[in-house]
Order: sequence, then C-alpha cells, then structure tokens
Amino acid sequence: MQDQIIQNCFDSHVHLLATGQVASGLNLNFVKSLDDLQFIKKNPEFLRGDWLVGFGWDQHQWGLPQQWPNKFNLDKIFKNEPVYFSRVDGHTGWFNSIAHKKLVELGFDFKNPKYISQIIWIESEPSGILLDQAHIDAMMLLPPFSETQEKLFLKKASQLFIQGGFTHIRDLSSSSQLWNQLSELQSSGDFSLCVEGNITIENIQDLDRGIQEYHQTKNSPNPYLRMKGLKIFVDGSLGSKTAALFENYLGENHNGSLYWNEQDITTVITKCWELNAEVSVHTIGDRAIDLVVKTARKVSADGLMGRINLEHVQLLKPETLQLMKPLHVTCHMQPCHWLSDKSWLKKTLGKSTYSQLFQWERLRKNKISVQFGSDSPIEPTSLLRNFQALTDSAASGITELSELATTFHAHPDSKWTHSKTIFNSERIKQVIFDGKTVFEN
Repeated sequence: MQDQIIQNCFDSHVHLLATGQVASGLNLNFVKSLDDLQFIKKNPEFLRGDWLVGFGWDQHQWGLPQQWPNKFNLDKIFKNEPVYFSRVDGHTGWFNSIAHKKLVELGFDFKNPKYISQIIWIESEPSGILLDQAHIDAMMLLPPFSETQEKLFLKKASQLFIQGGFTHIRDLSSSSQLWNQLSELQSSGDFSLCVEGNITIENIQDLDRGIQEYHQTKNSPNPYLRMKGLKIFVDGSLGSKTAALFENYLGENHNGSLYWNEQDITTVITKCWELNAEVSVHTIGDRAIDLVVKTARKVSADGLMGRINLEHVQLLKPETLQLMKPLHVTCHMQPCHWLSDKSWLKKTLGKSTYSQLFQWERLRKNKISVQFGSDSPIEPTSLLRNFQALTDSAASGITELSELATTFHAHPDSKWTHSKTIFNSERIKQVIFDGKTVFEN
C-alpha cells in the first residue's frame, strides 16, 4: 500500500460546531427500527435545558409501512420530557407531544402559512415531523447550549477532523460568537485547524444581521481564521424529498421545494459581491442549481462579479453546467453521500434524474472548480471515506474521475500554513499542522 500525501488537506464543506455537538451527544444511528427507541439513554450531556435532543435517525433503514414516524411513536417511550431528534440529513425534526406543546408555548406557530408545506400532518394535526426551515426555526427555540459546552464541542470537532486527515476546513454554519470562541481556542493551543467561515442567514429579513456579523469577523487577527462570506439554503434534501428537482420524485406528485425566490437570491448575491464577499448556496437538486446559476448570471450581466459557491451539487443538468462557465464558481461536493444514499436513490429519483447524479468528472472536464468535503456531521469526518465512495460509485455506474482525487482535497491556497497529511488506502498515518505533528497512527 503506497503512501500518499496531501498538502493542506481540505474538507470543503462542514458544520463545525454541530460536528462536535453530535459527537458529544445522543447518536441515533443505532436505531434500526422503532423498537430500538426503548434503548435510548437519557444522559445529562444529551440535554438542552430539559429537552432530550439527538441526531442521526433515518427512516429508510426501518422498513416502515409509512414514510415518516410520528410523535406517538416517541410518546410511548418518552412520557415526561420534551424530545426533539434531528434526521441524519439535518433537514428534518421529529418531536413528541410534550415537545409539541412546549414549541407552541415558545411561540412556534404551526398554522403559519410559510410552514404548512413543511409540516407532515395526520389529518389536521401536526404529526411530529418538521421539514427544512420549519425544523430549523423550531430548533432555534430550544434552550441554547452554554458557552462552556460549545467550546468543548469545538475542541472535540478539531480532534475529529485531524483524526480524519484534515488540517483545513470550510465551515458553513459560522457566527460572530463562534468566531470569537475559535480565536480564543486557537490562541490557547486547544484548536489546531485552519478555518474558512461563512455566516448562515435563514431568510432575506436576516440579511442585515448576516452582513453585520461578516464585518465583525472579516478582519480576524488570528492567522488560522478567514471569514469568506454568507451562506443560504435554497432547497432541501433528497432524503426528505425536499431538494428542488425538475422531475417529480418517483411515485410522488411533487418535485421538492424552493425556499428562496429569484428576487431575494439576487439581493443576497448583489450585496455579497458589492462587499467583495463570497456567497455560498445550498443547492442539491437540479432545479435549485439552475435557478441560482441563472440568477448569478443576471447579476454578473449587470456588471458585478464575485465568487459563488454551490454546495452539494448532487444533481446537475448538462445545460446548467454550461451556464456556469462565465461565472467564478466552485462546486463543493461530497462523494461520501453516495455510500449513505445509494440504497434508496433509485427508489426516490426518476430514471432521467438519477442519471444526473454526481457529475464531478463532467465538471472537471469543463474546467469548473470542484472541491470535496464530508458535510460533517451528516457524514463522518473521514478523508478515506470519500476515496472509498469514489471507487464504489464508479463500480455502480457513476462516471469515474480521470484525475487524482487528492487534487480535490488540497486547499487552493498552498501557502496557508505548512501542513500535510500522509495516508494510504487503509489509514491516516500522520497529520502535520503548520509544521507540528498533531496526529500519528
């Protein structure tokens, strides 16, 4: 097994704080059926205030007769405390009846028209499942973690990325508070990663707050921290059938959801480019990608140009790819999603849509910038898992990369520290961060 080396090994799409939070909290990957709910432990570290929270359930693994679980499944086990569990893709929340009552008390309006299509109903009653923005807004009402907890999460995340082979990461869930914590941890030697940050904004009304936090963090005195711009979510996920497609989901009479309109996307792109900031856009479905690319082209046609990052790009029409060429665009892709999703993709996507999956080779041939990441904590923090996924997907008919995959995991700024990762197909052997060995196996 020949050793390989990547200089400044880069995970181009992560959720930093959530990575440490999930690793420290209740992991629901072990739940393979509803019967397994009885084995969930209620450890103190799994609590946000009095709420039991967890991450990682996946109904595709359960063989349920219906698509979604409901709050009554949870009520049988959790009778005395509010429970809120996030799905493995981070786009869906599952809660019990006590949590439902508390969410109402905290101000969540289940009858708000903007949420109606993002709530799974049983007749006229919320079932206990929230999708996408409704899920995010509900989560934001839960009691916050303490600053001490968050610093522990960040230190845990740093360890996980280093063990996974990465010295440089790009965070898509940054905030000014997190940035200050990172600066403190870096200065004290408790965090050994280079971090590119992107401030998440939830809607157009949140834009001013995002710009303010961008300015607050842009000129960080810490040489390991670089704030890049703003991030928005334009569509959902394939697992929740909310990624925006041109073709209907197989056996369904809908094709996903768009959460931003063209006018508001135009406003965000324009504001970012005027500030010389990057704009990063969550776009999984081909319809979402097409909308964002066409919108960016209209902004550039008016004489304004800047960097746009397309996050995930799992489904891509060839004609949309051609429209990318005049733009300064980077597609951030996660091969590891193939390993997690391959068992149900053909049951979810129509034939023509399925044929558009994971177009990394076509993007490369057309000289569109591509960078690979993990999407942690949605997937493990593992460089080797992406290489495994590339081999596995090629064997299953996804076009194979004709260039070394290591290229797509090297940070584009080769001078941002003297760091390297030494590995082979079976293990990460050594990670050196800015000249110092931080991991050896």
